[in-house]
Amino acid sequence: MKEGNKFYSIFNFKCPKCHKGDLYPTRLSEFKKVFTMYDHCPACGQPYVIEPGFYWGAMYIAYMISSAIILTGFAFLFFAFGFDIIPSFIIIVIFTGMLYGLIFRLARSVWINLFVHYDPNRPLKKQEPKPEKDH
Repeated sequence: MKEGNKFYSIFNFKCPKCHKGDLYPTRLSEFKKVFTMYDHCPACGQPYVIEPGFYWGAMYIAYMISSAIILTGFAFLFFAFGFDIIPSFIIIVIFTGMLYGLIFRLARSVWINLFVHYDPNRPLKKQEPKPEKDH
């Protein structure tokens, strides 16, 4: 996946406009702030919250992703390994719960990429130099 491709932006959680800035300030493994998202792109300034309630539509994407995981996982456990219904259900619900942060981020990344498109000529914000501290 190269920069300029929608899949690059979606799966690397990058700004859909410039593909340089991150959507999230923390890594997925930092559980305390897994749902924290930037308000705008740190690289080009693209707003990530386009209008109030913008990410409500991402709930449908998250529903589709989690449903696909649950249905395929349940079928795999039930038919391939011969687990009973209740243990299969419990295992797959726990597994999906462990992936909830990833599902949340992926759904938002897909949703914003549906509405904001890549612009290779997007000017990046100039980083103002930070004043040096006296030691």
